[in-house]
Amino acid sequence: MKRIGIMVHLGKSRALELAAKIRGILTASGLEVWVPEEAADVLGWAAGSQQLIVGGEPEGIDAAVVLGGDGTLLHAAGFLAPFGIPMLSVNVGYLGFLSEVEASELEPAIEALVSKQFDIEERMLLEAVVEGEDKQQRFLAVNDVVITRAAFARMIHLQIDVDGFSIGDFVADGLIVSTPTGSTAYSLSAGGPIVHPRLETILVTPICPHSLATRSILALPDEVVRVRVVADRSSQVVLTADGQAGAAITPQDAIMVRKAEVCAKLIKLGRRNFYQVLAQRLNYPALHPPRPFS
Repeated sequence: MKRIGIMVHLGKSRALELAAKIRGILTASGLEVWVPEEAADVLGWAAGSQQLIVGGEPEGIDAAVVLGGDGTLLHAAGFLAPFGIPMLSVNVGYLGFLSEVEASELEPAIEALVSKQFDIEERMLLEAVVEGEDKQQRFLAVNDVVITRAAFARMIHLQIDVDGFSIGDFVADGLIVSTPTGSTAYSLSAGGPIVHPRLETILVTPICPHSLATRSILALPDEVVRVRVVADRSSQVVLTADGQAGAAITPQDAIMVRKAEVCAKLIKLGRRNFYQVLAQRLNYPALHPPRPFS
């Protein structure tokens, strides 16, 4: 380890405090610290300071510490994945379902990071491509790609196929195409299954379909999901990736979602597994059965 990045939720005072603490631990260990320019401005860290690198791209970084909630991690993962940089996520948010450690565990976690006493877990990402007459837009998603109606709009008519075979032609509020990591996010709220994050599959989950028979489908990771909006309704339609970036969709657009060529690398310290997280974060009832009546 020579250089560690710090990505922080700039709206959380606790996260900013922890960023300063981490910088002190890392520089005391003889490591360089990288932060994005916007973060350096908010933190008051001057470019050119000893062992501090401020820049736009995380070049030469061995790992990154992400301070915030799940939204901060989603943003950081989309930014760092193309560079192959592993991330240690510290929960400074509300749920922290994707986080590896809590703020109270910070110091031993940073010590383990510096001494390279960790494993790296790779998480599959999705790439969404929107092609129209005068546009081609690409999005990277850690959790999900969502195609849905805009506010106060009517239901939308969607045609969906996987590798050229139709799997749906129905009216609904929208569609969620998610990774296994995202199976415990919006897809779960829409009735989709819980999938272990190390599995590789593409989940296709309708949102409130106008059909009793429409259910989630798990596609193979090398298959391509294609979606078209049928122009029989006046609803406005939008596509969003992880709820952070998106585009307006017209009936002339073709939407293609597939497994991305890059992956998110999460640093794991072995302190909790997926099923423990289900119990702690989602209070999964199978792990907390009700007591029988006395």
